[in-house]
Amino acid sequence: MFSGKVKWLLQDKSVHSAENELLAAGAGSDEPFDLAIIGGGFSGLCIAYHLLTHESLETKFRCVIIEPGENLGAGVAYRTDSPRHLLNVRAKGMSITECDPAFFARWLAENAPEFTPDDFVPRGMYRRYINDCLTRAIMQGQPGALTLLKDEVHTLEPKPGSEWYRLRLKSGRDVRARAVVLALGNLPPKTPLDKGLLATPWSSFTEYHKLKNLAIVGAGLTALDVILEAEASGFSGHYFIISRHGHFPKPHCEPHIPVPPELHEWAAELAASRQGLRPVLRAFQHKRKSGIGWEHLVDALRRHSPLIWSSFDLHDKRQFLRHFRTLWNIHLHRSCHASMQVVTSLKETGRLRQIAARVVDVEKRTGAGDSAVRLVLQSDALPALDVDRAINGTGLFSDILRTDSPLVAQLIRNRLVLPDEFRLGFKVNENGQLLSANGVVQPDLFTVGALRRGEELESTAVPEIRRQVRVMVEEIVRIMAERG
Repeated sequence: MFSGKVKWLLQDKSVHSAENELLAAGAGSDEPFDLAIIGGGFSGLCIAYHLLTHESLETKFRCVIIEPGENLGAGVAYRTDSPRHLLNVRAKGMSITECDPAFFARWLAENAPEFTPDDFVPRGMYRRYINDCLTRAIMQGQPGALTLLKDEVHTLEPKPGSEWYRLRLKSGRDVRARAVVLALGNLPPKTPLDKGLLATPWSSFTEYHKLKNLAIVGAGLTALDVILEAEASGFSGHYFIISRHGHFPKPHCEPHIPVPPELHEWAAELAASRQGLRPVLRAFQHKRKSGIGWEHLVDALRRHSPLIWSSFDLHDKRQFLRHFRTLWNIHLHRSCHASMQVVTSLKETGRLRQIAARVVDVEKRTGAGDSAVRLVLQSDALPALDVDRAINGTGLFSDILRTDSPLVAQLIRNRLVLPDEFRLGFKVNENGQLLSANGVVQPDLFTVGALRRGEELESTAVPEIRRQVRVMVEEIVRIMAERG
Protein backbone atom coordinates (compact mmCIF):
# COMPACT_ATOMS: atom_id res chain seq x y z
CA MET A 1 0.00 0.00 0.00
CA PHE A 2 3.04 2.26 0.19
CA SER A 3 3.90 2.08 -3.51
CA GLY A 4 5.15 5.44 -4.70
CA LYS A 5 5.58 6.76 -1.15
CA VAL A 6 8.96 5.25 -0.38
CA LYS A 7 11.70 3.24 -2.02
CA TRP A 8 13.74 0.56 -0.27
CA LEU A 9 16.88 -0.05 -2.34
CA LEU A 10 18.62 -3.25 -1.35
CA GLN A 11 22.22 -4.10 -2.03
CA ASP A 12 21.18 -7.72 -1.47
CA LYS A 13 17.53 -8.01 -2.49
CA SER A 14 17.20 -11.38 -0.79
CA VAL A 15 17.51 -9.72 2.61
CA HIS A 16 14.32 -8.31 4.13
CA SER A 17 13.40 -7.78 7.75
CA ALA A 18 9.81 -7.95 8.93
CA GLU A 19 9.92 -4.28 9.89
CA ASN A 20 11.36 -3.05 6.61
CA GLU A 21 9.47 -5.36 4.29
CA LEU A 22 6.30 -3.29 4.50
CA LEU A 23 8.29 -0.34 3.17
CA ALA A 24 9.64 -2.23 0.16
CA ALA A 25 8.71 -0.78 -3.21
CA GLY A 26 11.47 -1.90 -5.54
CA ALA A 27 14.72 -0.43 -6.79
CA GLY A 28 15.30 3.06 -8.13
CA SER A 29 17.73 5.15 -10.13
CA ASP A 30 20.74 7.22 -9.07
CA GLU A 31 18.81 10.47 -8.90
CA PRO A 32 20.10 13.36 -6.76
CA PHE A 33 18.70 14.13 -3.30
CA ASP A 34 18.19 17.29 -1.30
CA LEU A 35 19.38 15.52 1.86
CA ALA A 36 21.28 12.32 2.62
CA ILE A 37 21.00 10.90 6.15
CA ILE A 38 23.90 8.55 6.84
CA GLY A 39 22.61 6.08 9.40
CA GLY A 40 19.20 4.48 9.92
CA GLY A 41 19.20 4.09 13.70
CA PHE A 42 17.10 6.16 16.06
CA SER A 43 18.81 9.43 15.07
CA GLY A 44 18.30 8.88 11.34
CA LEU A 45 14.65 7.93 11.71
CA CYS A 46 14.03 10.81 14.11
CA ILE A 47 15.40 13.27 11.52
CA ALA A 48 13.28 11.77 8.73
CA TYR A 49 10.17 11.83 10.94
CA HIS A 50 10.62 15.50 11.83
CA LEU A 51 11.31 16.46 8.22
CA LEU A 52 8.43 14.56 6.64
CA THR A 53 5.96 15.93 9.18
CA HIS A 54 7.25 19.51 9.00
CA GLU A 55 4.51 21.85 7.83
CA SER A 56 6.92 24.06 5.86
CA LEU A 57 8.79 21.33 3.98
CA GLU A 58 9.01 21.91 0.23
CA THR A 59 6.74 19.55 -1.72
CA LYS A 60 9.59 18.60 -4.05
CA PHE A 61 11.95 17.73 -1.17
CA ARG A 62 13.71 14.38 -1.61
CA CYS A 63 15.67 12.57 1.09
CA VAL A 64 17.60 9.30 1.35
CA ILE A 65 18.51 7.28 4.44
CA ILE A 66 21.58 5.09 3.91
CA GLU A 67 21.83 2.25 6.40
CA PRO A 68 24.03 -0.88 6.13
CA GLY A 69 22.11 -2.96 8.66
CA GLU A 70 19.16 -5.23 7.98
CA ASN A 71 16.79 -3.34 10.29
CA LEU A 72 15.84 0.30 10.46
CA GLY A 73 15.82 1.93 13.89
CA ALA A 74 18.11 -0.69 15.35
CA GLY A 75 21.52 0.84 15.96
CA VAL A 76 23.44 -0.51 18.93
CA ALA A 77 20.78 0.07 21.57
CA TYR A 78 17.60 -1.09 19.84
CA ARG A 79 18.72 -4.05 17.75
CA THR A 80 18.03 -6.45 20.61
CA ASP A 81 14.80 -8.42 20.78
CA SER A 82 15.42 -9.75 24.28
CA PRO A 83 12.51 -8.95 26.61
CA ARG A 84 15.11 -8.49 29.36
CA HIS A 85 16.85 -5.60 27.63
CA LEU A 86 14.82 -2.62 28.77
CA LEU A 87 14.86 1.10 28.14
CA ASN A 88 16.55 2.95 30.99
CA VAL A 89 14.05 5.82 30.73
CA ARG A 90 10.36 5.42 31.55
CA ALA A 91 8.02 5.19 28.57
CA LYS A 92 6.51 8.61 29.22
CA GLY A 93 9.90 10.21 28.56
CA MET A 94 10.60 8.46 25.24
CA SER A 95 8.42 10.18 22.64
CA ILE A 96 10.15 10.66 19.29
CA THR A 97 9.25 14.37 19.46
CA GLU A 98 9.35 17.01 22.18
CA CYS A 99 6.23 18.61 20.70
CA ASP A 100 4.09 15.62 21.70
CA PRO A 101 5.53 14.13 24.93
CA ALA A 102 2.71 11.58 25.30
CA PHE A 103 3.10 10.11 21.78
CA PHE A 104 4.91 6.93 22.86
CA ALA A 105 2.57 6.39 25.81
CA ARG A 106 -0.44 6.56 23.45
CA TRP A 107 1.27 4.17 21.03
CA LEU A 108 1.79 1.70 23.88
CA ALA A 109 -1.85 1.98 24.90
CA GLU A 110 -2.82 0.97 21.36
CA ASN A 111 -0.14 -1.63 20.63
CA ALA A 112 1.03 -2.99 24.01
CA PRO A 113 -1.56 -2.08 26.65
CA GLU A 114 0.16 -4.27 29.23
CA PHE A 115 2.65 -1.43 29.71
CA THR A 116 2.00 1.87 31.46
CA PRO A 117 3.69 5.26 30.89
CA ASP A 118 5.77 4.66 34.03
CA ASP A 119 7.15 1.31 32.84
CA PHE A 120 10.59 0.51 31.40
CA VAL A 121 9.71 -1.05 28.07
CA PRO A 122 11.75 -3.65 26.13
CA ARG A 123 14.05 -1.91 23.66
CA GLY A 124 12.91 -4.12 20.78
CA MET A 125 9.40 -2.76 21.26
CA TYR A 126 10.76 0.79 21.11
CA ARG A 127 12.32 -0.10 17.75
CA ARG A 128 8.84 -1.08 16.56
CA TYR A 129 7.55 2.30 17.71
CA ILE A 130 10.12 4.40 15.88
CA ASN A 131 9.62 2.34 12.71
CA ASP A 132 5.89 2.92 13.04
CA CYS A 133 6.55 6.65 13.46
CA LEU A 134 8.51 6.65 10.20
CA THR A 135 5.75 4.75 8.42
CA ARG A 136 3.16 7.29 9.57
CA ALA A 137 5.40 10.16 8.47
CA ILE A 138 5.83 8.55 5.03
CA MET A 139 2.06 8.30 4.64
CA GLN A 140 1.71 11.94 5.65
CA GLY A 141 4.50 13.19 3.36
CA GLN A 142 4.70 13.72 -0.37
CA PRO A 143 5.00 10.64 -2.65
CA GLY A 144 8.63 9.72 -3.26
CA ALA A 145 9.93 12.07 -0.54
CA LEU A 146 11.97 9.32 1.14
CA THR A 147 14.25 6.62 -0.25
CA LEU A 148 15.76 3.91 1.94
CA LEU A 149 19.07 2.56 0.71
CA LYS A 150 20.68 -0.53 2.23
CA ASP A 151 24.36 0.26 1.83
CA GLU A 152 27.33 1.78 3.65
CA VAL A 153 28.97 5.16 2.97
CA HIS A 154 32.75 4.89 2.72
CA THR A 155 33.63 8.39 1.55
CA LEU A 156 31.95 11.78 1.51
CA GLU A 157 33.36 14.53 -0.70
CA PRO A 158 32.15 17.94 -1.88
CA LYS A 159 31.97 17.99 -5.66
CA PRO A 160 34.35 20.71 -6.92
CA GLY A 161 32.60 23.69 -8.48
CA SER A 162 29.12 22.58 -7.44
CA GLU A 163 26.74 22.64 -4.48
CA TRP A 164 26.62 18.84 -4.26
CA TYR A 165 28.25 16.25 -2.05
CA ARG A 166 29.21 12.92 -3.55
CA LEU A 167 28.77 9.85 -1.34
CA ARG A 168 30.65 6.76 -2.46
CA LEU A 169 29.12 3.56 -1.16
CA LYS A 170 30.48 0.13 -0.34
CA SER A 171 28.49 -1.37 -3.20
CA GLY A 172 30.32 0.85 -5.69
CA ARG A 173 27.34 3.11 -6.18
CA ASP A 174 27.52 6.93 -5.93
CA VAL A 175 24.84 9.17 -4.42
CA ARG A 176 24.60 12.95 -4.83
CA ALA A 177 23.09 15.17 -2.14
CA ARG A 178 22.92 18.91 -1.53
CA ALA A 179 23.10 18.45 2.25
CA VAL A 180 24.24 15.58 4.47
CA VAL A 181 23.59 14.56 8.07
CA LEU A 182 25.96 12.20 9.87
CA ALA A 183 23.67 10.11 12.08
CA LEU A 184 26.25 7.41 12.74
CA GLY A 185 25.16 6.51 16.26
CA ASN A 186 27.62 4.96 18.70
CA LEU A 187 30.81 4.20 16.82
CA PRO A 188 32.70 1.04 17.79
CA PRO A 189 35.96 1.69 19.66
CA LYS A 190 39.17 0.60 18.01
CA THR A 191 40.59 -1.98 20.42
CA PRO A 192 43.83 -3.51 19.15
CA LEU A 193 44.53 -4.59 22.72
CA ASP A 194 42.11 -7.52 22.74
CA LYS A 195 43.45 -9.11 19.49
CA GLY A 196 39.87 -10.08 18.71
CA LEU A 197 39.67 -12.25 21.84
CA LEU A 198 37.05 -10.19 23.66
CA ALA A 199 33.55 -11.19 22.56
CA THR A 200 31.02 -8.60 21.46
CA PRO A 201 28.12 -8.18 23.90
CA TRP A 202 25.60 -8.47 21.04
CA SER A 203 26.76 -11.83 19.67
CA SER A 204 24.15 -14.59 19.63
CA PHE A 205 25.94 -16.75 22.19
CA THR A 206 23.77 -19.62 23.44
CA GLU A 207 26.15 -21.68 25.59
CA TYR A 208 26.37 -19.59 28.77
CA HIS A 209 25.27 -22.69 30.70
CA LYS A 210 28.56 -24.41 29.80
CA LEU A 211 30.74 -21.68 31.32
CA LYS A 212 32.10 -21.74 34.84
CA ASN A 213 33.04 -18.09 34.88
CA LEU A 214 32.50 -15.01 32.75
CA ALA A 215 34.36 -11.68 32.67
CA ILE A 216 32.82 -8.44 31.45
CA VAL A 217 35.13 -5.49 30.79
CA GLY A 218 33.07 -2.44 31.72
CA ALA A 219 30.39 -1.93 34.36
CA GLY A 220 27.78 0.15 32.54
CA LEU A 221 24.39 -0.62 31.06
CA THR A 222 25.96 -2.95 28.48
CA ALA A 223 27.39 -5.12 31.25
CA LEU A 224 23.95 -5.26 32.80
CA ASP A 225 22.48 -6.45 29.48
CA VAL A 226 25.00 -9.29 29.33
CA ILE A 227 24.31 -10.38 32.91
CA LEU A 228 20.55 -10.46 32.40
CA GLU A 229 20.89 -12.48 29.20
CA ALA A 230 23.40 -14.90 30.73
CA GLU A 231 21.14 -15.54 33.73
CA ALA A 232 18.17 -16.21 31.45
CA SER A 233 20.33 -18.61 29.39
CA GLY A 234 21.17 -20.82 32.36
CA PHE A 235 24.56 -19.45 33.44
CA SER A 236 25.21 -20.51 37.05
CA GLY A 237 28.89 -19.62 37.37
CA HIS A 238 30.73 -16.53 38.58
CA TYR A 239 30.89 -13.06 37.05
CA PHE A 240 33.94 -10.81 37.15
CA ILE A 241 33.10 -7.20 36.34
CA ILE A 242 36.26 -5.25 35.50
CA SER A 243 36.30 -1.47 35.31
CA ARG A 244 38.58 1.28 36.50
CA HIS A 245 35.92 2.78 38.78
CA GLY A 246 34.14 -0.45 39.73
CA HIS A 247 30.62 1.07 39.84
CA PHE A 248 27.38 -0.06 38.23
CA PRO A 249 24.75 2.50 37.16
CA LYS A 250 22.48 3.61 39.97
CA PRO A 251 18.90 2.28 39.90
CA HIS A 252 15.87 4.46 39.32
CA CYS A 253 13.89 5.08 42.49
CA GLU A 254 10.52 3.43 42.89
CA PRO A 255 7.89 4.74 42.96
CA HIS A 256 8.75 7.51 40.53
CA ILE A 257 8.37 11.07 41.86
CA PRO A 258 8.63 13.87 39.26
CA VAL A 259 11.17 16.65 39.66
CA PRO A 260 9.54 19.59 41.50
CA PRO A 261 9.02 22.68 39.28
CA GLU A 262 11.15 24.84 41.57
CA LEU A 263 14.16 22.59 40.89
CA HIS A 264 13.71 23.03 37.15
CA GLU A 265 13.73 26.78 37.75
CA TRP A 266 16.87 26.48 39.89
CA ALA A 267 18.66 24.49 37.18
CA ALA A 268 17.65 26.98 34.48
CA GLU A 269 18.94 29.92 36.54
CA LEU A 270 22.18 28.09 37.30
CA ALA A 271 22.74 27.36 33.61
CA ALA A 272 21.92 30.92 32.59
CA SER A 273 24.49 32.29 35.05
CA ARG A 274 27.21 30.58 32.97
CA GLN A 275 29.50 29.81 35.88
CA GLY A 276 32.50 27.53 36.04
CA LEU A 277 32.82 24.01 37.41
CA ARG A 278 33.46 24.92 41.05
CA PRO A 279 30.41 27.20 41.46
CA VAL A 280 28.20 24.53 39.86
CA LEU A 281 29.53 21.87 42.24
CA ARG A 282 29.00 24.19 45.21
CA ALA A 283 25.42 24.88 44.13
CA PHE A 284 24.79 21.14 43.78
CA GLN A 285 26.23 20.37 47.22
CA HIS A 286 24.23 23.19 48.79
CA LYS A 287 21.01 21.66 47.48
CA ARG A 288 22.07 18.22 48.68
CA LYS A 289 22.71 19.53 52.19
CA SER A 290 19.25 21.06 52.21
CA GLY A 291 17.83 17.55 51.91
CA ILE A 292 17.08 17.31 48.18
CA GLY A 293 17.86 13.89 46.68
CA TRP A 294 20.58 13.57 44.06
CA GLU A 295 18.13 11.96 41.63
CA HIS A 296 16.05 15.12 41.33
CA LEU A 297 19.11 17.34 41.13
CA VAL A 298 20.71 15.31 38.35
CA ASP A 299 17.46 15.10 36.39
CA ALA A 300 16.87 18.84 36.76
CA LEU A 301 20.35 19.64 35.47
CA ARG A 302 20.14 17.24 32.53
CA ARG A 303 18.09 19.49 30.23
CA HIS A 304 20.55 22.33 30.77
CA SER A 305 23.76 20.32 30.59
CA PRO A 306 24.77 21.64 27.09
CA LEU A 307 24.58 25.25 28.29
CA ILE A 308 26.37 24.46 31.56
CA TRP A 309 29.06 22.53 29.67
CA SER A 310 29.59 25.38 27.21
CA SER A 311 30.18 27.77 30.11
CA PHE A 312 33.17 25.73 31.35
CA ASP A 313 36.62 26.66 30.12
CA LEU A 314 38.97 23.94 28.87
CA HIS A 315 40.50 23.45 32.32
CA ASP A 316 37.07 22.94 33.89
CA LYS A 317 36.07 20.51 31.17
CA ARG A 318 39.25 18.48 31.62
CA GLN A 319 38.69 18.38 35.38
CA PHE A 320 35.13 17.21 34.92
CA LEU A 321 36.05 14.50 32.43
CA ARG A 322 38.88 13.26 34.63
CA HIS A 323 37.23 13.36 38.04
CA PHE A 324 33.46 13.60 37.68
CA ARG A 325 32.32 12.09 34.38
CA THR A 326 31.95 8.57 35.77
CA LEU A 327 29.96 9.79 38.77
CA TRP A 328 27.74 11.87 36.50
CA ASN A 329 27.14 8.95 34.12
CA ILE A 330 26.21 6.36 36.75
CA HIS A 331 23.80 8.80 38.40
CA LEU A 332 22.23 10.15 35.21
CA HIS A 333 22.04 7.04 33.00
CA ARG A 334 20.35 4.87 35.57
CA SER A 335 18.94 1.37 35.23
CA CYS A 336 15.47 0.19 36.10
CA HIS A 337 15.15 -1.08 39.65
CA ALA A 338 14.21 -4.66 38.69
CA SER A 339 17.36 -5.14 36.61
CA MET A 340 19.63 -3.86 39.38
CA GLN A 341 17.95 -6.24 41.83
CA VAL A 342 19.45 -9.10 39.81
CA VAL A 343 22.93 -7.63 40.29
CA THR A 344 22.30 -7.11 44.01
CA SER A 345 21.23 -10.73 44.39
CA LEU A 346 24.32 -11.98 42.54
CA LYS A 347 26.55 -9.92 44.83
CA GLU A 348 24.84 -11.23 47.95
CA THR A 349 25.24 -14.84 46.87
CA GLY A 350 28.91 -14.33 45.99
CA ARG A 351 28.46 -15.00 42.28
CA LEU A 352 29.45 -11.51 41.16
CA ARG A 353 32.71 -9.78 41.96
CA GLN A 354 33.60 -6.24 40.92
CA ILE A 355 37.27 -5.59 40.21
CA ALA A 356 38.61 -2.03 40.04
CA ALA A 357 41.33 -2.47 37.42
CA ARG A 358 42.30 -1.81 33.82
CA VAL A 359 42.85 -4.55 31.25
CA VAL A 360 46.28 -4.12 29.66
CA ASP A 361 46.47 -7.33 27.64
CA VAL A 362 44.41 -10.34 26.59
CA GLU A 363 45.94 -13.75 25.91
CA LYS A 364 44.43 -16.92 24.48
CA ARG A 365 44.51 -19.84 26.91
CA THR A 366 45.56 -22.98 25.07
CA GLY A 367 43.74 -26.19 25.85
CA ALA A 368 41.09 -24.45 27.95
CA GLY A 369 38.17 -23.98 25.52
CA ASP A 370 37.57 -21.97 22.39
CA SER A 371 36.73 -18.72 24.18
CA ALA A 372 38.96 -19.06 27.26
CA VAL A 373 41.35 -16.14 27.82
CA ARG A 374 43.72 -14.65 30.37
CA LEU A 375 43.16 -10.99 31.17
CA VAL A 376 46.30 -9.15 32.25
CA LEU A 377 45.28 -6.40 34.64
CA GLN A 378 46.78 -3.19 35.93
CA SER A 379 46.04 -3.96 39.56
CA ASP A 380 48.18 -4.56 42.62
CA ALA A 381 45.65 -6.96 44.08
CA LEU A 382 45.05 -9.11 40.98
CA PRO A 383 47.67 -9.10 38.20
CA ALA A 384 45.82 -11.57 35.95
CA LEU A 385 42.49 -13.36 35.64
CA ASP A 386 41.72 -16.61 33.79
CA VAL A 387 38.13 -16.97 32.54
CA ASP A 388 36.12 -19.17 30.20
CA ARG A 389 34.87 -16.16 28.23
CA ALA A 390 35.42 -12.40 28.30
CA ILE A 391 33.11 -9.76 26.81
CA ASN A 392 33.91 -6.19 25.83
CA GLY A 393 31.24 -4.07 27.48
CA THR A 394 33.15 -0.78 27.49
CA GLY A 395 30.51 0.99 25.38
CA LEU A 396 31.23 4.29 23.64
CA PHE A 397 34.49 5.13 21.91
CA SER A 398 36.63 7.59 23.85
CA ASP A 399 38.80 8.89 20.99
CA ILE A 400 37.42 9.90 17.60
CA LEU A 401 40.85 9.25 16.09
CA ARG A 402 40.68 5.62 17.24
CA THR A 403 37.57 4.15 15.67
CA ASP A 404 37.19 1.59 12.90
CA SER A 405 34.84 3.76 10.85
CA PRO A 406 36.30 4.31 7.35
CA LEU A 407 33.98 7.28 6.83
CA VAL A 408 35.11 9.06 10.01
CA ALA A 409 38.76 8.43 9.12
CA GLN A 410 38.22 9.87 5.62
CA LEU A 411 36.42 12.97 6.92
CA ILE A 412 39.28 13.71 9.30
CA ARG A 413 41.94 12.95 6.69
CA ASN A 414 40.30 15.27 4.14
CA ARG A 415 39.89 18.04 6.73
CA LEU A 416 36.12 18.17 6.30
CA VAL A 417 35.64 17.98 10.07
CA LEU A 418 37.38 19.33 13.16
CA PRO A 419 37.74 17.00 16.17
CA ASP A 420 36.83 18.67 19.45
CA GLU A 421 39.51 19.37 22.06
CA PHE A 422 38.94 16.03 23.80
CA ARG A 423 38.55 13.97 20.60
CA LEU A 424 35.14 12.75 21.75
CA GLY A 425 33.58 13.91 18.49
CA PHE A 426 33.50 16.87 16.13
CA LYS A 427 33.15 20.62 16.53
CA VAL A 428 29.69 21.92 15.61
CA ASN A 429 27.65 25.09 15.98
CA GLU A 430 24.31 25.33 17.79
CA ASN A 431 22.46 23.98 14.71
CA GLY A 432 24.64 20.88 14.47
CA GLN A 433 26.51 22.17 11.41
CA LEU A 434 30.05 20.81 11.29
CA LEU A 435 33.16 22.94 11.31
CA SER A 436 35.93 22.17 8.83
CA ALA A 437 39.52 21.66 9.97
CA ASN A 438 40.17 25.40 9.58
CA GLY A 439 37.18 26.27 11.79
CA VAL A 440 34.71 27.36 9.07
CA VAL A 441 31.05 26.37 9.45
CA GLN A 442 29.86 24.11 6.63
CA PRO A 443 26.17 25.03 6.21
CA ASP A 444 25.21 21.81 4.40
CA LEU A 445 27.02 19.29 6.58
CA PHE A 446 25.39 18.30 9.88
CA THR A 447 25.77 15.75 12.62
CA VAL A 448 23.63 14.53 15.49
CA GLY A 449 24.12 12.30 18.52
CA ALA A 450 27.37 10.81 19.80
CA LEU A 451 29.63 12.84 17.49
CA ARG A 452 28.57 15.97 19.42
CA ARG A 453 29.62 14.67 22.86
CA GLY A 454 32.65 16.92 23.16
CA GLU A 455 30.53 20.00 22.42
CA GLU A 456 27.45 19.15 24.49
CA LEU A 457 28.56 16.41 26.96
CA GLU A 458 25.15 14.70 26.95
CA SER A 459 24.46 13.67 23.37
CA THR A 460 23.61 9.98 23.16
CA ALA A 461 20.13 9.48 24.65
CA VAL A 462 16.68 10.09 23.18
CA PRO A 463 15.91 13.31 25.14
CA GLU A 464 19.10 14.98 23.89
CA ILE A 465 18.95 13.62 20.33
CA ARG A 466 15.35 14.70 19.68
CA ARG A 467 16.20 18.22 20.92
CA GLN A 468 19.18 18.36 18.55
CA VAL A 469 17.02 17.06 15.70
CA ARG A 470 14.30 19.67 16.28
CA VAL A 471 16.80 22.54 16.03
CA MET A 472 18.68 20.99 13.11
CA VAL A 473 15.57 20.28 11.06
CA GLU A 474 14.43 23.89 11.39
CA GLU A 475 17.79 24.97 9.94
CA ILE A 476 17.59 22.42 7.10
CA VAL A 477 14.06 23.52 6.18
CA ARG A 478 15.15 27.19 6.27
CA ILE A 479 18.10 26.53 3.98
CA MET A 480 15.98 24.54 1.52
CA ALA A 481 13.34 27.29 1.44
CA GLU A 482 15.98 29.96 0.69
CA ARG A 483 17.29 27.97 -2.24
CA GLY A 484 13.84 27.35 -3.63
